[in-house]
Amino acid sequence: MKQQAELHLRSPLLFRCVALGLGLGMVAVCSLAMYAIWVDVLPVFGRLYRNAPVVETSFKAFFMIGVIPLTPIVVLAAMIGVCTGRKFDPPRGSRLDRFQLRSFQVTLMAICIAAPVMIAASTATLMIKDYRPCAQLRLSGSSGHMFWVNDDRVCFTPDAYINDHWPCKTVGDRQVCVQVDGHAPLSSQAAR
Repeated sequence: MKQQAELHLRSPLLFRCVALGLGLGMVAVCSLAMYAIWVDVLPVFGRLYRNAPVVETSFKAFFMIGVIPLTPIVVLAAMIGVCTGRKFDPPRGSRLDRFQLRSFQVTLMAICIAAPVMIAASTATLMIKDYRPCAQLRLSGSSGHMFWVNDDRVCFTPDAYINDHWPCKTVGDRQVCVQVDGHAPLSSQAAR
């Protein structure tokens, strides 16, 4: 069987296009990971601090932390591929080789150690603060989300959701919604 030449030797233009796509794709993935952490992970701690009646946790979002330390080395390797037309293969023991090794190590530690520790710490904090899981509040199709309540009256099967997953129930001819973010309602803020 004939051995094929590597892509950067066969088609330098195609190799540069693939490297550019990889670099841009990694920047996009890192941006999405940072957005997921900002939207799904950090609010957990804010709601815990404010003793919100409902805390929504998305355990999958905690693992997005592993993408962030991997991004610089992938983008750097892609830029080197685009600029030089050669694959990224730093000499052993060089600065780039050490940077590549550390990036992979930090990514693995973030996924295997930091994310599970953050999940365990937030779950333990929820239990210490007397929160209980509430399966009725879960949105259909959201297997990675879990709702925790510190008041059993807000654990119900909602008819609808508004804003940031605030559950609503129709009582008679009115729709009653629970403000779950822990902030004071606007009417009580205006009264102060």
